[in-house]
Amino acid sequence: MSNQLNIYQRINAIMKKGVYLKKGSAGQGTGVQYDELISVLAPLLADNGIVVTSEKVGDSRNRANAKGNYIFEGDFCVHYINIDKPDDRFTTLIESHAMDAGDKAPGKAITYATKISMLKVFGVESGDNEESRAEQRDINLVTAEQVDKLMALLCDENGNYTPKGQTACAAFKFNNLNEIKAKKFTEIVRFAS
Repeated sequence: MSNQLNIYQRINAIMKKGVYLKKGSAGQGTGVQYDELISVLAPLLADNGIVVTSEKVGDSRNRANAKGNYIFEGDFCVHYINIDKPDDRFTTLIESHAMDAGDKAPGKAITYATKISMLKVFGVESGDNEESRAEQRDINLVTAEQVDKLMALLCDENGNYTPKGQTACAAFKFNNLNEIKAKKFTEIVRFAS
C-alpha cells in the first residue's frame, strides 16, 4: 500500500473488492453478523492501512420496553484512520440501540453501530442467495454479429419484431437485441429457429 493514499482512496480500494456476505440468522431476524463481517474485512483493512475505532458520543439513553427489558440507546462515532497519517480519517455517526436484561446492552450497541457503519462505508453487499447476485453481475452481452443473426430471426425487413420476436422478448425478458446476455444467445437462437 502506498503511503501516499488518503483515507478515501484506501476505503475505495476495499470497495473495489466487491465484498459480499450471505445473510443468515442474526439475532431476532436475518442479516449479517458482526463476526462474519470483520472476518472478511479485517485482512482488507490491514492490507490497505486502515484502523477502525469506535467511540460513544453524547449522552446515552436508557428505557424499558413493554416487557420490562432494558434498552440502551446511544450515538457512536466510527472512525476510519489512515495508519500512515493518523490525522487523515473519515468518521461516521451512527445511532444505535440494544436490548439486554443484564449489562451487555452498551457493548451490543457499539458492535451494532460499528457493523452498520462498515456495511455502508465499504458498500458490502448482502443477500439471501449468491445466485441472484451472480445473475445481476452478468454484464457480458451479445456481440454485433450475434445481434445481426438475432435480427434476421426475430425481426421483419423494417426492423420490427415479428410475432415470434415479440414472444421471444417476453420469454427472455429483453426489449432491445443489444441488451441480451451472451449466455442466452444459443437458447434464443434455438427458440427462434
